[in-house]
Amino acid sequence: MTGGFVYRGSRLPGLVGRYIFADFVSGRIFNIDATAQGVLEMGGGFLSGLAISSFGQGLDRELFVVDYGGGLYRITQ
Repeated sequence: MTGGFVYRGSRLPGLVGRYIFADFVSGRIFNIDATAQGVLEMGGGFLSGLAISSFGQGLDRELFVVDYGGGLYRITQ
């Protein structure tokens, strides 16, 4: 798993307060309630087609993902 950020941007209101992270191998991006505790079983997720190695946050608090191959992508949906 590749750790991420709690979303605090404004472009995706449905994700505000949710922790965004990814599975490096499958390229899936997941989100969970940032206050979730205990053992969670993950399913679904958004298939990005990337090998996500890192996340970043812009000055506008929108999130970016970094692909292992060197690409930088803004999360838009």
